Amino acid sequence: MHTVHQLASTPNVLVFLGSRKLAAAHEALAKFASDIHPSSEVVPVQLDITDDASIKNAHASIAKKLEERNLAGLDVLINNAAIGLASFKDTYAVNIIGTAAITEALRPLINNGGAILNISSGLGSLTWHTRRPPPPLYPAYSSSKSALNSLTLQWAIQEEQKGSGIRVVSIDPGHNATNLNNYAGAMDPADGCKVIVRAALEKDGKSGVFFNKDGEVKW
Repeated sequence: MHTVHQLASTPNVLVFLGSRKLAAAHEALAKFASDIHPSSEVVPVQLDITDDASIKNAHASIAKKLEERNLAGLDVLINNAAIGLASFKDTYAVNIIGTAAITEALRPLINNGGAILNISSGLGSLTWHTRRPPPPLYPAYSSSKSALNSLTLQWAIQEEQKGSGIRVVSIDPGHNATNLNNYAGAMDPADGCKVIVRAALEKDGKSGVFFNKDGEVKW
């Protein structure tokens, strides 16, 4: 939500806010509505990336809004949805299968020269897991983020081969205090999201890279 807030505070931005529950999206939006730039807009969209019908309806809603605004397409897709349960099945359903499904559905709407930002985690770094002491062990979550990083590399290669100019990157926002970790993270999400906002607004940059606020992260 902090990412949407900060993006919408900049001029000439249209942000689609995906949420499983529209009421929750409107409630969150009301908290920062006064900070939205007069030339920008936030559009809540019902979206459950584990539900094919929801994805189809979200695609239709987004395409209709783009047409109404006479916009060619999306400049940026931010894949932020994730869960951290012990269950491999449930975790992968959201973090990998759902993320792949929504990316596949919305890819035709992304403008050439745009970007796909996959929100990953340092826990997805295979290099970190070779070190001792190792990172905290969350097998389902960590391995799902490693798999997401693999998708980043493969999608980046696909876009390179298409010549689309679309950047595909993995971003580690850091250990933020969110409901994913019962708000025990070390960073304020309002600070952690800045690296995402910066990547979303920039027009240039490398593709097929994994980075955090301090620079590139080893895969």
